[in-house]
Amino acid sequence: MPDKQLQLKVLTPDRTLLDDAVDMVILRTVNGDKGILAGHERCSVMLDHGLLRMRRGAVWDEPYLVDGGYATVENNTVVVMSVLAERVDRLDELMREMEQQRLRRKSDAEKWEQEIKRTETAIRRVLVERESSAYTVLKGKGEEDPDDN
Repeated sequence: MPDKQLQLKVLTPDRTLLDDAVDMVILRTVNGDKGILAGHERCSVMLDHGLLRMRRGAVWDEPYLVDGGYATVENNTVVVMSVLAERVDRLDELMREMEQQRLRRKSDAEKWEQEIKRTETAIRRVLVERESSAYTVLKGKGEEDPDDN
């Protein structure tokens, strides 16, 4: 990595989204945007909801949407840690995936509800059969049928 570059790492609890050399990073912090270049002093900042932008040469890369979190800057390395972060150009795809998951969960819930109803019906059937068989046993032992009165 040349001296004028930063190593940028974007981390979420389940994956590393980015680990690459860049020339400049702009973070959305709770106190406003913060630009970071090579040689930046050591610091930690609390991130706000917003865009993480980075530049390589004269070209700005596709930004990341970051949902809060923290960032540290030390020895020309910027580490961004957030519970939710994703490239902006992937948001539509991500929304489709989330909708498909929601529909699958709804379908699974409906299947479980049907299974619960079937089980409840089977339990009621068994209880009714047991109740009627006990009545039949009593009736067969010489007991009077209450319906015969």
